[in-house]
Amino acid sequence: MVLIPFARHLGVMVLAFNFSAFPAFSEPIDANRFGLYVVADEMHRAAVFYEQLFGVPEVKMPSLLGFNVAGGFFAVVSRETYAADAVTGDTMRAYIDVGDIEESFERVQAVAPNRLESAAVIVEGPFRFFRVRDPDNNVLEFFSIDLAPKSDQ
Repeated sequence: MVLIPFARHLGVMVLAFNFSAFPAFSEPIDANRFGLYVVADEMHRAAVFYEQLFGVPEVKMPSLLGFNVAGGFFAVVSRETYAADAVTGDTMRAYIDVGDIEESFERVQAVAPNRLESAAVIVEGPFRFFRVRDPDNNVLEFFSIDLAPKSDQ
């Protein structure tokens, strides 16, 4: 353990790491596509919910559904088949950037009105978002960001 002079005055001890032990790579991992998955207890129920939101899945098997969401792969997998030890519900937070947040809210409200976490789109500075829980209690967050400066008109 190494004490850095200014840290000594604060009563803080700082660990010095030897980063040379980790090789430096000039190229990032050659990834083809980003994806994530949620765990479902009942695949038919999950299929009905997600097909109403995202349309026809790219992959549809008894234990796996896969959707193209903005070029990424959003999968729904059977707990029984792939994730028996997974925690039930809220195991991830998918956040999806949408073109029209109000239109997206209306669509989700039509699909799952009793699963929305708020009665309207929430606005926090430039962020506008809403959250909905799927039938297995996983949270999806739909958002948009308005980075354009507001005019004083």
